[in-house]
Amino acid sequence: MKNKKIVAVSLVSLLLLATFLVFFARKVDASSASVQPKTEITVKGQASVYVEPDIAILTFGVVSEDISADAAYSQTAAKINKTIDAVKKLGIDPKDIKTLRVNVYPKYSYNKDDGTSKIVGFYASTDLTVTVRNLSIVGKVIDTAFKNGVNTFSSLTFDVSNSSSYYNQALSKALENAKQKASTIAKGLGISLSKPKSVTENSYVNNPPIVYYKAEAMASSTSTQIQPGTIEIKAEVTLVY
Repeated sequence: MKNKKIVAVSLVSLLLLATFLVFFARKVDASSASVQPKTEITVKGQASVYVEPDIAILTFGVVSEDISADAAYSQTAAKINKTIDAVKKLGIDPKDIKTLRVNVYPKYSYNKDDGTSKIVGFYASTDLTVTVRNLSIVGKVIDTAFKNGVNTFSSLTFDVSNSSSYYNQALSKALENAKQKASTIAKGLGISLSKPKSVTENSYVNNPPIVYYKAEAMASSTSTQIQPGTIEIKAEVTLVY
């Protein structure tokens, strides 16, 4: 009789446990079904601001050749010093004149018969970078440099001295552009937007326009006309909602 009671109690316990497990499983399924995957919106905003440059950066130099390294270097140094003095007289601040590089290297003669080479002379070169803050005299600076011995011209670059304020303008427009895109997407999906979870300012290199010249053309020109045009300053941001 006692064993029958134990068996009966065990059966009841098992039934209660089974009922609980079924109820719990249904509750978990219902909870899982009610959880919907969250929609994440990622947008990029871009904008540009076009400004007139206010500075020009010139890179030019002198290359000389002679039998000895000392003679070649002396010739180059004399022409460079003469150019610097002439450029200063045009109103260029000495702080805006920078020596970029100085090189002295041998000139070789190659013998095709025995495959040997020997030094027959030397080259000496010096390059200057000159920042011109009065764009109306850029052409005059170039002409003056060639008249005083410059025989290489690497580049003329236009830029903006205070680019940060213009970049901030572009950045503000890029942010608005991104927000408008996100709003359009959310409206199409029928969802509302909260504050963005993350905002990333994407690095963007603004390359100012570069103009290249041939030394021969510059030397033969009686008057160099320079048209700076405009500079595009870009900004880009990424928003995640």
